[in-house]
Amino acid sequence: MDGLQGAVMEKRELAIITLKKDAGEVYSNQIKYFLGSNININLYSFEEDNLNLLHEKLIVLSVRLKYDEISAMCSNDTQIIIPNLTFEKSSVKKISKLDEHKKVFVYNLSKSMALETITIIHKLGINIQNFIPSYPGADNILPDSIVLSPGEEILIDCHNCKIIDLGYRIIDLGCIADIAIHLDLKHLIREDLLNKFIAKVVPTSYITEKLLLSQTRLENKFDFLLASIDEGLVCISEDKIVQFYSHAAREILDVNENGMTGKYIGDYIKSFDFRQLKKESANIQKVVRVKNIDINLDIRYADICGFRGFIIKLAKFYVSEKKQAKLRAQLMNSGNVSKYNFEDIVGCSESIMESKKIAYKMAQSNSSILIIGESGTGKELFAQSIHSASYRSEGPFVAVNCSTFQEGLLQSELFGYDEGAFTGAKKGGKIGLFEMANKGTIFLDEIGEMDLNSQASLLRVIQERQIRRVGSDKVVDLDIRIVAATNRDLKKLVCEGKFRKDLFYRLNVLPLKVSPLRERVDDLFLIFESFKKNLDANFILSDEVVDIFKRYNWDGNIRELSNLAEYFSYTGKDIIEVSDLPEYILESLEQRDPCEEIAKEEKSYDKFKFKRLISDYIFVLSKMNQAYNLKQRIGRKKIYEYALEEQVFLTEQQIRSILLELQEYELVKVLSGRGGSIVTEKGRSFLKEHGK
Repeated sequence: MDGLQGAVMEKRELAIITLKKDAGEVYSNQIKYFLGSNININLYSFEEDNLNLLHEKLIVLSVRLKYDEISAMCSNDTQIIIPNLTFEKSSVKKISKLDEHKKVFVYNLSKSMALETITIIHKLGINIQNFIPSYPGADNILPDSIVLSPGEEILIDCHNCKIIDLGYRIIDLGCIADIAIHLDLKHLIREDLLNKFIAKVVPTSYITEKLLLSQTRLENKFDFLLASIDEGLVCISEDKIVQFYSHAAREILDVNENGMTGKYIGDYIKSFDFRQLKKESANIQKVVRVKNIDINLDIRYADICGFRGFIIKLAKFYVSEKKQAKLRAQLMNSGNVSKYNFEDIVGCSESIMESKKIAYKMAQSNSSILIIGESGTGKELFAQSIHSASYRSEGPFVAVNCSTFQEGLLQSELFGYDEGAFTGAKKGGKIGLFEMANKGTIFLDEIGEMDLNSQASLLRVIQERQIRRVGSDKVVDLDIRIVAATNRDLKKLVCEGKFRKDLFYRLNVLPLKVSPLRERVDDLFLIFESFKKNLDANFILSDEVVDIFKRYNWDGNIRELSNLAEYFSYTGKDIIEVSDLPEYILESLEQRDPCEEIAKEEKSYDKFKFKRLISDYIFVLSKMNQAYNLKQRIGRKKIYEYALEEQVFLTEQQIRSILLELQEYELVKVLSGRGGSIVTEKGRSFLKEHGK
């Protein structure tokens, strides 16, 4: 019995021989992770010089050049394994982000070890050609270089270099399989541990890994599934590293077989931010652009058969599907989903930052909001962001465009109807959009297009917080927040008798102005770049086109800019020249009279680069001029009161910014303390020039 136990112990004893002691401990911990305490591991290193006659029958030797020396210390029946080494995926990610055209120094303890590290990196599919081996005594590292070091300290002077520590190389999966087979312990390699290894480590031997995985349910289920279906499927780990993908996915993304395995999925689908993908919210359907092709992404989290990660379904998005998606999007927008928040509003200009700041404060209240701005400025984006930032964010967000319904039909859509209410009414009646928005927000876009009868009904809803379906005598209580938007001058419509004055004041409790794109030149190219990213487009604009962008009027605002980005993506050009611009842009520029432009530039006051509409500055200056004539001082609070009385959409903070801007141009003088502000002679001349 004792002899049998001795044989078993001898059979399950392993020696690990490394150049440095620390590396041996890394390999030992990795093997124990899979084989546990069922194996006795003895560590030897050339650093400690503790190598004598070796009695172990299985040896893992990490230094290939020492094979003959170690072989002489062993008996004839000793098995020596030279392991394939690899890196953790976190280290591979660091390397893959490097510029493939730059020189990269790879530092190790010897030239052969540095070359071996470079070979491993190339095996992992990283195609940087300018790797240069470096080692103690080489002294070839240039200043300001990038240096990769696999867990070794840099022992030479390196001036202003970026040092990337890749950590110690680790044993590949094939070596662990060899150890398990030699020691008759392959039954200990459990499926869940195998999956963790695959999720963490980039394999260098695909064949060995496939043979090992074929013994598990994971291989049987996933590989059979991916090989037998014609749909584009990509399976990625929780850290977004590609594990498997089908032949259809390979064709859709135009990659080589196994080319994506072990790589970050965001390197192949750049128009979707996978960094924000979380399993709690992984139920995503989105159309993205990959290599100028529209791709439909359907992402789900999966925890099946030992696989934990995300399954991505890919499909090319054809014209017929686009039409269906457009209908679905319309239903969603009129259905109940808010998709955006303030972080989605791109821009750094003072006006957009101020609008976002004010809108966020408005979101915390329950009062009605009126968003004013030209078509295409992103009014619905603000409305959805307000809803997302409010305490109603968990409730529905229902959007309705008031201009799309004929007069008389809007009420039945907004308030619903009972069965038999009118000819053609559906059996059982229909719930209205206000009821659908209960406990949430209703967004009434293009409110200025609403007919007077519907305006009267809407006024009652705002006052009573109740609705009555068409054809019904029952009242339904509502808990709802109303956000309206318009691109028209509602005050002018009130004067013309086309919009109810009482409804205007009910809606205009919290006015929010969204500036047109022509007044936000600072945001123009930021927004354009975000559109390019969504389209996965790589073109750049020539200097001449950039100049035209700055001078163009952008009547269609952000919507027009988005259309232009998509148009450029289909040209196939790397650089967009003036000749690539649509004709309507060139024609709009040609219509300007150059003499008139020169005359405008010569006007003394046109040198002012105002950040808002000129009418806002004239309003503030005129109120200050009135106070000046009455020999009174006036401050921003009093100007704000005048703005409220005269329905000028300016906040107190906006008036403060205008005063500071006017002072910068010496048109007013802002006094300290409670002294208020006074208009200067230069400011009075400015008013006269503008007919005030």
